[in-house]
Amino acid sequence: MVSRDEVVAWAAGRFGDRHAETRTVDGGFAFWVDTQPDTYHDGYPETMAYGNGPVVIVKATGEVWHLASNPATMPVLNARSEAELEELLREASYNPDIPDEILGESRAEPPDPAARKIEHPHLVRWLASFGWAEPACRITDRTFAFVVEPTPAIANGNGPICVVKRTAGVWYLGTSPAVQAAVHQTRTEAEFYAALRLVIPEADPRVPHDRVPPRFADPFR
Repeated sequence: MVSRDEVVAWAAGRFGDRHAETRTVDGGFAFWVDTQPDTYHDGYPETMAYGNGPVVIVKATGEVWHLASNPATMPVLNARSEAELEELLREASYNPDIPDEILGESRAEPPDPAARKIEHPHLVRWLASFGWAEPACRITDRTFAFVVEPTPAIANGNGPICVVKRTAGVWYLGTSPAVQAAVHQTRTEAEFYAALRLVIPEADPRVPHDRVPPRFADPFR
């Protein structure tokens, strides 16, 4: 059973501690966590962030769903039991069997028997195959992933590339501050997926934009 203190601590870590208590609302079978920025909670409604809905955390299991604010998702907010939540999630095209997170762990990416850990030299060879000179100097190791920072020589206006080590999944990200935060302020694979869903509600952690192929061979050698 997940306690309110655990959810408040989670909310503080994800959205900041100033309004973590007021963000967290007890809904009986679940906690609902408001995702609006601190400035909105400070009394500035014009700073409302559109596109992000609340987070629902089921007390009995710790399962977490990050909801969007589109009309199809709105009925989920009326759930008053786990059974109702499951039904409404399914109607809103969520899979009630695969939460975005579980407090303390994640089911966002189901185990993949073909999953492989990407090592730095492997990634360098893959980047070099696109003609990106000296890619190693643009790679940052974030423990759970490598982040590749493009330069104008690679592509104009493109944001970072995130390569998740465990799955070889590649995410080509934009330049908006919210997306940048999803890359640079997360510390684990689960946090990255959760942050990604907050800024890109339609993003599916199981379907990255690309995957670095296994046993990659440098075609220029």
